[in-house]
Amino acid sequence: MNRFLFLLFVLTLSLFSCKKEGCTDENAQNFNENATQNDGSCVYSPNDSIKIQINPVYNGFDLHLDSVYNTIEGYGVKFTTISFFISNLNNQSDTLNTSSLFDFREKGRLLLAENQDFNTFNQIQGDIGVGPANNHGDPSAFNNESDLNIENAGLMHWSWNTGYIFVNIEGKVDTLSSGIFNHNFSFHIGTDAFLQNFSFDNISWVETGVNEHTLFLELDLSSFLNAENNAIDLKDEYLTHSNSSQQPLSEKVVANFVNAFNAP
Repeated sequence: MNRFLFLLFVLTLSLFSCKKEGCTDENAQNFNENATQNDGSCVYSPNDSIKIQINPVYNGFDLHLDSVYNTIEGYGVKFTTISFFISNLNNQSDTLNTSSLFDFREKGRLLLAENQDFNTFNQIQGDIGVGPANNHGDPSAFNNESDLNIENAGLMHWSWNTGYIFVNIEGKVDTLSSGIFNHNFSFHIGTDAFLQNFSFDNISWVETGVNEHTLFLELDLSSFLNAENNAIDLKDEYLTHSNSSQQPLSEKVVANFVNAFNAP
């Protein structure tokens, strides 16, 4: 009987030891090589960094500025400018940024890089544009490192109007299928009315270096132009500066842009 109880004790101990809890992330300071189940106790170095990268695509392939793509109308289209502000990125309790400027031509695909623990941000939300408090502030009053500083914002701040351009998409289009890009288009979206919120849940961070994780987001420009039941015909819909007379096109541009922005 005692032998049976002893064997039962050993078996029970073995079963519990097979499910040893602890920190299972090798990048954490308290990584436990004997742990088999992560108990959420991982502690990370203050040097941990995260990056957010936005990848413009067209029909599922990487988009390149000045390259030729086709619209559903059969036009050839070239994108020459893709710029926009992302502000107030947060997970409801922790904030990643005030405002960051994505400028595909000048900065490439990187939106921001911060010293943060990626585990804190398993979901994020934010705004496309600049919130009213900053949108109506003095653009020269922001610190020199801020993307809202007029020296860094550059043409993304209206000189003739109060506030920032939230979204700037420009290019050229061949509406005659002649190989000659005879038509320019320019979508400049701003003003408080067009500030748009977005939210991504259950996001996946990719380990891209020692103590570094990156979130890859996507901006689908084919979806932006060719949205079902809301396509933008660049032959007739090619210009908006967010004036009241241009509101229908501005609303279409904003709606299509938000739908084209996603976390694949």
